[in-house]
Amino acid sequence: MAVAASTAAFALAFTGLASAATTITPAGGTVTATNVDTSVTPNVNVPMVFTTTGGVVLRCTSVTGTGTIPTSPGNTNTGTGGVNVNIASVGLSGCSLQGRPATVATSGAWTLNGNNDSGSPKGTITIPNGGVVVTSGACSITVNATTTPPLPYSNGPAYKATATGAGPINFTSNGGTTFCPAAGPGTATMDGALFFPGVTIM
Repeated sequence: MAVAASTAAFALAFTGLASAATTITPAGGTVTATNVDTSVTPNVNVPMVFTTTGGVVLRCTSVTGTGTIPTSPGNTNTGTGGVNVNIASVGLSGCSLQGRPATVATSGAWTLNGNNDSGSPKGTITIPNGGVVVTSGACSITVNATTTPPLPYSNGPAYKATATGAGPINFTSNGGTTFCPAAGPGTATMDGALFFPGVTIM
């Protein structure tokens, strides 16, 4: 359910024009994802919010992730499909489920795909099956394999991917409490922003 965020892996993608190409810079550089906009003073924290089809809300105040951009020429795709960046670690903390404390555990290989096929940078986050488990009291929610839709990406000064009602994020819930999604499969949407300081998609 949470990605996120942070996506979460974090992954960036789009179906585009056959003549399009994508380059992510700096080649070989480290990708650091956060939900804090450090391009403004004072810095602005943008909570990540996930809302299920049943109206249950997961809110996380801290989202982090790290990865490495491929070295040249791997940081450029002269065709379509963008460039993948593997995310080594994703963290979501300061979370609550319907206002109750929640813990979010992440695992597996997440991916961030940067894509400029349309001429406008896009970002997509791919979460592996079971890559997120949300626990709050007796409630347990496990995110199933999910690839977010293309999120608009802004190059400098904020370097951010913005999510507004992005989804669906697939999950399975054990139900069992009034503040937990109904037992069985469900979907959620994501709202918020992830910042990637210095990472340009072009």
